[in-house]
Amino acid sequence: MSDTLPFYGEVRVLRASDGPDLEGKLGGILGITDPPDDATPPAYGVLIDGEEEVYTFLREEIEPTGHMRKREDYY
Repeated sequence: MSDTLPFYGEVRVLRASDGPDLEGKLGGILGITDPPDDATPPAYGVLIDGEEEVYTFLREEIEPTGHMRKREDYY
């Protein structure tokens, strides 16, 4: 899938059905699911800045900022 976002890519949360307070916040992609087929889009594990929990989002719920973060920022 060509629209897959990269690991450590910075994203902004557009929609968060489980946590509307996360909308508009920035974070980094720390996980990407491996879909079982081409019809299933990947989901993204995003560590939101200032949070300790990784949240899961679909592609349409987040937007890339164009910035890349580093592995060292997280590990």
